[in-house]
Amino acid sequence: MRLLLPSLLLALSLLLPGCARRSFQGQTLAPAALAAHRTVAILPFAVDLERLRDVVVHAGAWADSTRSLGSTLESGLRAERQQMGYQLQAALQAELMREQVQHPTTVAFQNPAETNQRLARAGISYESLPTRTMAELRAALGVDALLTGRTEMRQLLPGGVSIAVFLLSNNGANPMADNTVRTYLDIYDTQNGQLAWQFDHELGGKPSVSPVALAKELVHNMRDQFPYFGK
Repeated sequence: MRLLLPSLLLALSLLLPGCARRSFQGQTLAPAALAAHRTVAILPFAVDLERLRDVVVHAGAWADSTRSLGSTLESGLRAERQQMGYQLQAALQAELMREQVQHPTTVAFQNPAETNQRLARAGISYESLPTRTMAELRAALGVDALLTGRTEMRQLLPGGVSIAVFLLSNNGANPMADNTVRTYLDIYDTQNGQLAWQFDHELGGKPSVSPVALAKELVHNMRDQFPYFGK
């Protein structure tokens, strides 16, 4: 009996991801601008995290009136969001490079390390990216287009807890159904700031998603809609 629950957890951890929900849609808004692009920089992603564990921890910290602890926790969350933003930037570029083997692109992607170095030299931090003008970003990066990303992760229950609840529930409901990851990709023309392409993607029902796994999902699902893949 002692081995039964771990075995069931392992089996369900393999089966439940197959129940994940996916929806995605792309839209080309400025085909002429996209056709003229030759160089593209991928910016660090904006990331929003909503997790039950963070709510509980913050509630406990403020209930104890420990303002310094609450500030430290919030600083840690900011650092985690920023780290994930850079990981998604690098992972997306890596997946696009892998996809180029089968579907050559019509543009060259600036290496993320170079992109981030150029931003730093121009005094543009991760936090200040949303406030910068297209002219400033164009001058700093020297590219024809920017690929920006925003990811919103909502994880009410971690994977192991979700699977345990699934096992113990009588109605067979999957608590991971409320776990969702929404990602919005946009391509902007740096000459006029025009939004040229957008892609909305939602993944639900999985315990959690790593930046690498999410990048794989994005590139796989936008393969037929990405404007720079050769036909």
